[in-house]
Amino acid sequence: MASVQDLTHQSGFVFEAQITQLGASTSDAYPATPETAVVRVTAIVKSTPALSGYEGQLITVHLQSAAGHQVGQQSMFFTHGIHYGDGLVVEEIGSTPGVARSMTADLDNAVKASADFGMTQRLAEAELVVTGVAGAPKPHAAPLAAAAAAGEVVRKVSEHDPDWWSATVTIDAVEKGSHTAKTTEVLYPNSQDVAWFQAPKIKEGDHGVWLLHNRDRYGKAVPALAVTHPLDFRPIADAPRVRNLLK
Repeated sequence: MASVQDLTHQSGFVFEAQITQLGASTSDAYPATPETAVVRVTAIVKSTPALSGYEGQLITVHLQSAAGHQVGQQSMFFTHGIHYGDGLVVEEIGSTPGVARSMTADLDNAVKASADFGMTQRLAEAELVVTGVAGAPKPHAAPLAAAAAAGEVVRKVSEHDPDWWSATVTIDAVEKGSHTAKTTEVLYPNSQDVAWFQAPKIKEGDHGVWLLHNRDRYGKAVPALAVTHPLDFRPIADAPRVRNLLK
């Protein structure tokens, strides 16, 4: 069996839950099978921003196997999301029947290690890392306006268009890269489409660490340095952690 650390690292959603039904589903679009179970989330250990509000709710888990699970059982589930429609469905990577409180320290360490691994990757890929305060956001319409003025055909906006906005960040310190100006423009996808809803949405006064990239989280070039991944903006309280990971 994989270790708690490995399971935690592989999972986007780790939670305690009580099984309420076996062979059932909370989603009409994801039919019940012998391997699906409806569970009530009782505590969230690791989550993406999109899944952080599911504590206390009923969701569907697609189990690796129904064997060893029973109604009323409390378990720790290591999962990732597979359906976000009319009801959340997650796929089990691993689980531990019965919630062993002795796992608490292991889980805490595993969650921290997983978070540090992800942050280290984003820091390595960033062109520029700064701490600073954001000004008021505004639509980043310059490229479209310039294209129209030049008589170019402006492409049709797709449903997955990021809807780029920008904000001027007044810099406290440069943590990685080279930048001599007192400010920098930071782009972010303002779209709430499934492709972008987890990206940071800048608000005036946001004070923190900005991991600025010249490509989005899907590897495509962006019009200017941007934050597109949930880890690309961290509150200023995380600055010591970021500096330590940059060493």
